[in-house]
Amino acid sequence: MTFGKKHQKFLAARQCHVDCGDRAERALVETMCLAACVDGRLESGEAVALARQILATPGFENCDPRELACMVEKMVDRVASEGIEARVKAIAADLGEEASVREEAFALATLFVLFDHEVRDEEQALLDALQKALGISDESTARISALLAEA
Repeated sequence: MTFGKKHQKFLAARQCHVDCGDRAERALVETMCLAACVDGRLESGEAVALARQILATPGFENCDPRELACMVEKMVDRVASEGIEARVKAIAADLGEEASVREEAFALATLFVLFDHEVRDEEQALLDALQKALGISDESTARISALLAEA
């Protein structure tokens, strides 16, 4: 199953897509960035590649590619300077209290972590930190992970 189809499957299982404001949308993009470059570094050209992958994610197709690539670089710089823990807390605050938005953020992080079909220790640590900060139950985490790992 392709990356986009996995996300569509997650959204279909929820039977709705959250239409969130700009602040929450940026937090969703940052969640994907964190999951894709949990080490806080991007190699040359990776910002563009990551922006392309975000653009391939349902709900983000209409973003401006150049603007998104710049946003990705800035977000990765923030991770490098502030640390993952601080960025996870900021993401949780920016997402608001809506459970479905928080679950979507966790699902996007899981989707990006599972992209290469392997979960490294630092990626699992990020997912654990996001689960805690976003208040995602173990049951919801298991459901999301199982749904996205099926293919």
